[in-house]
Formats: sequence, C-alpha cells, structure tokens
Amino acid sequence: MSRRLPRPLARSLLTLVLLVCSAAPMAACGSGTPAGTTLSVLASAELTDLRPVLDELRRDTGITLQLEFGGTVSASDLLGSGRADRHDLAWLSSDRWLRLNLKAAGGTGAPLSTRTMMSPLVLGVKRSTADRLWPSGGERQPSWADIAGAAERGQLRYAMTDPNVAHSGLAALVAVATAGAGTGEALRPEDVAQDRVRGFLAGRTLAAASTHALVDSYLDHQTDTDAVIAYESDLLALDGDGRLREPLDLVYPQDGIVLSDYPLLLLDPAKRAAYDRVLAWLLAPAAQKKIMRLTLRRPVDPTVARDPRLERPIGNALYFPDRPEVVQRLLAQYEADTPATATGPSRPPAPSRTEEPSRAPAPSRTP
Repeated sequence: MSRRLPRPLARSLLTLVLLVCSAAPMAACGSGTPAGTTLSVLASAELTDLRPVLDELRRDTGITLQLEFGGTVSASDLLGSGRADRHDLAWLSSDRWLRLNLKAAGGTGAPLSTRTMMSPLVLGVKRSTADRLWPSGGERQPSWADIAGAAERGQLRYAMTDPNVAHSGLAALVAVATAGAGTGEALRPEDVAQDRVRGFLAGRTLAAASTHALVDSYLDHQTDTDAVIAYESDLLALDGDGRLREPLDLVYPQDGIVLSDYPLLLLDPAKRAAYDRVLAWLLAPAAQKKIMRLTLRRPVDPTVARDPRLERPIGNALYFPDRPEVVQRLLAQYEADTPATATGPSRPPAPSRTEEPSRAPAPSRTP
C-alpha cells in the first residue's frame, strides 16, 4: 500500500531536487550524459589556447575534454587512412583534407561535424615592407599573385608552416596555386605544376610544424624575415603582446581567402550525447564571446557582437581541391621546390596529450 506524502513535505522535496539540479553540472540532470565524463580528442596544435574555456566547460557540464595535439594535415591523414583510432572526438582547424582522404579510401561517409569558430588565413607583413612593395596606403589589398611575385623576385622573405603537417601551410599552397591557375574553380591536377607556385616557395625562409611554433620562430628571426603567413587570430594576438620590433600589417588577399572553421567531429557514435552537450555549450553566446575574447577567433554565431578587430570583411572564399590527387601533387611539388635553407623544424614532435582540460564531395567554398 502506497503512502502519499503530505503536500508541504512534497513541495519541500521538489524544491530540494530543483536546487540540486541547478547547482550541479548541466550534464548531471536529465541530459543522458553522466557527470564526470571524459572524452579523448585529437586536436589541432593551435587549440592549446583554449585551456580556460575547457576548464569552464568542465565546471558547467561535468565533461572533460582530454586533448592530444598534432598537425591538422597529419591528423587528417591518420583519421582518413581507415586505421582504427582510439579518440572519441576530433577538433581540427579544418576537415576538408580529412573528407578527401575518406573519399579516396572509399569510406561510406564523413564523421558528424559542426564548426565552432572561424579565422581566415592572412599575411602579416612588416609595415616597412608593405610600404615598399604595395604603396597604396591600404586602399588595394595585394593578391596571392602579388605575394608570390614578390617572393619570386627576392623581395619578400616569409615564414610558413609545413603543409604536410599544418593546415595553414596547405591552405597557403592551395590559395597560391588556385590564384595562379586563374580558372575560378577548384584546382585540377594539370594546374599544380606552375611557375607561380615555384616562385612563391622561393621566398619561404622560415619553417615550423604549427602556427603557434611559427609565430614564436618569427619572433626569433624578425631581422631577416619580412612576413608571416598565419591565421588572423594568431597575428592579432602577436600584434598586441609587445614582442614585435615592427608592426605587422595584415593582408587579406583580394583574390580569395581560405577560412578555418574549427569543426568538432564525432568519431565514436556511442558518445553522441556527450558530443551534443559539448556543442550546445560551445555554441551558446556566452561561450562564443569567451572564445572570441580569449583567442581572437571569429564567432560562428552571427548574433554575437564582434571585437572591433574582427569586423573587417574577409572577401571571397577560395575553392578547396575536390580530388585527393591534386593535394598530393601539390605537396610533392612543395617537397621538390622548397629551399633547403628554410630555418626551423618542419616536422612536429609526437602528439602530446593533456591529462587535464587544456589549454569532400563536390567542390565547396570555404564558409
């Protein structure tokens, strides 16, 4: 025989339950994701700057993201190879190369993917160099063809990541080759071997395996390096930290931009509930604002007011190749034409794991 609780006591118990749920992590009450969940994440190396965001994510949801860092291109090679992977999620600067790898391997489909933030690839060039090469007072942005031409003539010595490892280097190669082909479409195999790409690579004098490492290396070689090809977010942060001997002007090439949108990918379908919970938190306006303030990446939520430094239009988006062999040929040409004098490591150390929250189909345009 059941007993009915007195109404005052029932109301008190209900109030207590509501208080516990509101004070506990969001994942603990009705989400299907138990508090204390840990997800292993294969992440692009530049995401080391998200430590405070992931600490707050853990406090609010009870979910810990355990990040193992590596290069975006090398991570995409691993995930697209068909070999078993032990990670629950991947968080890459871009998944375009991964999608091509999966297509080449005959995969049935790409993992569920949702973009979380954005940053365009740009050229940060010393102000004195910009005034010498493109004396237009900023009225006309140079093109990738202009940049490649200056490098070929020996007038521009720049730093760029290894495109075999990092997406920023691969994106720069794609941009120069696409602009040089002049077709207005995705690169074809016959577009790859061109003088424009060879001339561009002649100016690369500084190398690194990740964007953050490249920026640090540039700081050590400011005297003999004119420019850095990197993400807008990294160059804006560098401009504000007082370590530059000469300001860098940001060039947004007028013939097209390659945009990284940092998708979060679900590798293990059994972790879908936790993945959805993490995404809901990351895409909420409060988290988007925090990511923007901390990393200077652009929010994907159009309702979030942008930092004034991020209000500049980024122009047209360039096509990314839609055939794996095009990228493979481009990387082979890079290996053949890169000057042997480039300074700095071009291969990363083994992926590093943080034990605590730490810091394609038909041709598609980048968002």
